[in-house]
Amino acid sequence: MSEVFFLAEFAGTPARSAQELATGAAKLAREAGGQAVGLAYGEGAADGAAALGTWGAARVIVLGDSNAPVITHAAAAASAIRDGGLALLAPATPNGRDLAAAMVGLLGVPAFGPVRAVRFEDGRLRAEASTLQGTSVTISEPSDGAPGPAVVLALAGTFTPEESSGTASVETAETAETAETAPADGGRLAAPRIVESHAEGKAAVNLEEAQVIVAGGRGVGSSDGFAQLQQLADALGGAVGASRAAADAGWVPYQLQIGQTGKVDLRRHSAPGGYADSGECGGHQQGPGCPHWRVRRPVRGWRPVCDRPQVDR
Repeated sequence: MSEVFFLAEFAGTPARSAQELATGAAKLAREAGGQAVGLAYGEGAADGAAALGTWGAARVIVLGDSNAPVITHAAAAASAIRDGGLALLAPATPNGRDLAAAMVGLLGVPAFGPVRAVRFEDGRLRAEASTLQGTSVTISEPSDGAPGPAVVLALAGTFTPEESSGTASVETAETAETAETAPADGGRLAAPRIVESHAEGKAAVNLEEAQVIVAGGRGVGSSDGFAQLQQLADALGGAVGASRAAADAGWVPYQLQIGQTGKVDLRRHSAPGGYADSGECGGHQQGPGCPHWRVRRPVRGWRPVCDRPQVDR
């Protein structure tokens, strides 16, 4: 089968990752002669599923429409893709990783990623990943006879959303059985429930998907300084990130830490819309991850870190 599935998370509206993966799935499906099929979940999924056709989905299966732990949709997702397919594209976010891991465990399918490119050529699926701290590129493909679909974790920005006038057909996944009556191959995954929700956790997810990152370091000076950066991020439609020094100082939660030891490693993640940096040092660590924009920072004076188009103070 040549269907290309993708995970589509909703929080009232489709997440940026859902738009990206819908476009990517549609492209792969065209190359393979198949269809892009979305697996939608989260608040607003039922009402907004058809809109995924805007980004190339031909069909969408709604796994659930409530604010439930994403892992509770694992059994329904496994049932939807059990008959095979070319690939299941999953976002390299906390929720995407959870569901992707569940699919590998429940179905015994191969997994790749996080990847920065996926293509279908010579009749085979190929996934391209950056390894050894970005010094090497690895191209992998499922072995002959491997069950499908292959699970592919895609980094943010792997695909660029492309809108059209399409509309996807929508169906509802089979109702998952309860934890008491479901079989052992997924029923227990329906048991988790949300006990408490933390705002900083949501911010971390936003940071991983952000198109614009406004980052701060020791030079910002205090949590009040980061409040000002948050205002700038809000105005730009982006997210705030911080250096390890700022997180260690208690000015921001560790969920907002970026860099080699943080949530977003700039050597592997590019914010297509731009990266604004305030009060950080370490240009040689930041430079490899910002190929499309210029960074200026008020440590030892304002100076560029990258040599592409810039936004001055």
